[in-house]
Amino acid sequence: MSGETTEFTFYAIPAFSILVLVMDLVWGRIFNWFTVPVFFAGLISALYFSSWSGLGMGVLGALVGLLLFGWLFALKIMGGGDVKFLMALGAWLGPKYVVETALLSILLGGILATILLLIKGRLPGFAKRMYYFLLSIFIRELEVQPPVVDRKLTMPFGIPIAIAAVWVVFGHPLQRWGVLPWF
Repeated sequence: MSGETTEFTFYAIPAFSILVLVMDLVWGRIFNWFTVPVFFAGLISALYFSSWSGLGMGVLGALVGLLLFGWLFALKIMGGGDVKFLMALGAWLGPKYVVETALLSILLGGILATILLLIKGRLPGFAKRMYYFLLSIFIRELEVQPPVVDRKLTMPFGIPIAIAAVWVVFGHPLQRWGVLPWF
């Protein structure tokens, strides 16, 4: 099943995503009691629908999910539940699905973050800090000014991951837009 979208996937991925979206909105976290069984169910499903090659693609998908977002968790930029949810999605549909879901979730997360910054009146200050950071990277004479993370402005990233997961299952938007031509 990993890599293939079956009828079962059309029900499972949206159901998992809705639960994650609600969890992240209500409690501000994605619980292990949810992500761990979803991960193992994905591997079992991959084995059932696509034999050993499906299981291998499921494991590879989970590892790709860990590589894509795990370093953000290590830097305390992203929560562990977000990483585990992406890994669980990878176990269900493999590495190509995880890459497209991760990229689309970053795009959606950026849009959501911009809207939240705008609503809170913090967009001009954020833009100024990012401008000075980028300027300090490109001009050697300047000392690099890394942006400071304001912990009061965290965003539940499970929401864009959940939306991207469903969107990719039903439409593969990045493929249609030509962003991922190799898929």
